[in-house]
Amino acid sequence: MPRLGFVFCLCFLGCLAATAAVAGEIPLYHQVAGCQEEYAVEGRRVSLVRLAQERGIKWTALGRHNRLKPPYRLKKGMVLKINTTHIVPDELTDGLIINLPELVLYYFKDGIYQRRYTLAVGKPSWPTPTGIYKIIDKRKNPTWNVPESIQEEMWEGGLEVLEQVPPGPKNPLGKFFMLTSAEGVGIHATNRPSSVGYYASHGCIRMLPNEIAKLFPQVALGTPVKIIYRPVKMALTPQGRIFLEAHPNVYRKEMDYMDVVMDLAEKNHLVGRINWKLVPKILKAKEGIAQDITRELPADKPATAAAPAPAPRHQESSLFPLQRKEAKLE
Repeated sequence: MPRLGFVFCLCFLGCLAATAAVAGEIPLYHQVAGCQEEYAVEGRRVSLVRLAQERGIKWTALGRHNRLKPPYRLKKGMVLKINTTHIVPDELTDGLIINLPELVLYYFKDGIYQRRYTLAVGKPSWPTPTGIYKIIDKRKNPTWNVPESIQEEMWEGGLEVLEQVPPGPKNPLGKFFMLTSAEGVGIHATNRPSSVGYYASHGCIRMLPNEIAKLFPQVALGTPVKIIYRPVKMALTPQGRIFLEAHPNVYRKEMDYMDVVMDLAEKNHLVGRINWKLVPKILKAKEGIAQDITRELPADKPATAAAPAPAPRHQESSLFPLQRKEAKLE
């Protein structure tokens, strides 16, 4: 294998590339996916963190909703309630969308949302940059050429200074690496799966080893990658329901959550259709779960006998208005 001279996990220009504010127009989305489910714990090897990682949700919210207390151990026979309801960003119809505050990668193929994956992204002191990029290289079992900035960090921390790490269990890139056109930023596996779900890297994007193993062969060279920063997402579904989702503003960009919601509501003529009593609680909790904030208007009195009410639909079907049956969803 030729030497992978430009592959390095840690983005030394990440701090400069990240903008100081949420850039561009914040869109109103139109697709809500996920559902509420029950999960029966079958064995001792299942952990709360891993369960949350695999479903793209925050383990803290999962523990809180199930009234679990430290050390959050799951026991066989426990039944957990899991809410994976989320707003799907639609800046791309084909490719990868990464929402940094959400710590999630969305995969689209042929115009259809396939599924999402939990990530680890750049820590606040070394943030992952936003922008529109593409996949420019793919490698299995890559060699990590340690950038000088990281060698300095190793030296300052009293660690062994490495210039290169060959493939193997000590390689932080894992077995799969996809290089993006963002300066020094790759999407890769990790030898530290416990870091996934946190802001832990020096700019690169980590995935669970078993999950990138599935995604890697599906992503071709040239695949678009859009990295966004959306702590607040709002959606208006084709059924006329309004959903709101909030995440921590970890990079501390200049913004006001309520201002974002008000701006979206005003620009899309939704002010009178929102139950504003629900909004502050969602914005304060920042649990990353999309919640219905539609204001229920009083029904008009019918002039004639009311027609029989339609049979109730399963919740999950109402949460996938733009999905086809063949789409793979969580």
